[in-house]
Amino acid sequence: KKSTFEKVQARAWRFYDRWRKIGSKCPAFQGETIYITRIGWDHLVDPRKHRTTKEKIRRFEALPLAKKLLEISTTYQEFRQDHGISFWAFQANLDGWKIKVIVSAKNKRKCFLSVIVFK
Repeated sequence: KKSTFEKVQARAWRFYDRWRKIGSKCPAFQGETIYITRIGWDHLVDPRKHRTTKEKIRRFEALPLAKKLLEISTTYQEFRQDHGISFWAFQANLDGWKIKVIVSAKNKRKCFLSVIVFK
């Protein structure tokens, strides 16, 4: 029998895998595609991040909101560069959730990196 965590993670992976095939067009980047890659998924499940099970579940459940935020945002709230990698952060309150979505780019290709849920 699967645990609640395993069920939520499996459901999140099915969503992520579908999203990966289509990406997201982001108005903040003039409609440029944000690629959904294994890097973002690995970032969410990385055991070295020491996130609680509750935190991981919140992030998994917020993936559809992350997609929505990237597809409706016309501006980003933060930008920084670190070791040749660019990072953009989008923040919003959506459907009662306060979330932050991180997009990164090593070259020109922008990729979803993470979603953070604030209580």
